[in-house]
Amino acid sequence: MLTEKAREIIVEFERLSDEDKSHLSVTFMNIYGKQIFFSLDQLCELEYQDLETIKSMIGGIILTREYVPDIQNAYEGLKDNDWPSTISFGYLNLPK
Repeated sequence: MLTEKAREIIVEFERLSDEDKSHLSVTFMNIYGKQIFFSLDQLCELEYQDLETIKSMIGGIILTREYVPDIQNAYEGLKDNDWPSTISFGYLNLPK
């Protein structure tokens, strides 16, 4: 189970840019107090929960890199629309 999770981490880690890999290495050095090498042997020495955390962090970076430009482009396309200046939700029917 650890080996499978470690392999998933290595595959995702390879998707990162060199800059992101460098930042991630510094972050893990601060968290774990030692440098984490993304090799199967070293990752398998970590606890399963640590592997989950590392995989989530890498996944978050990947999602951010892939979708932030889309969000920025969508905002640019919508910012000049004439949107309503007020929002109302109607009345609440409270029990008597």
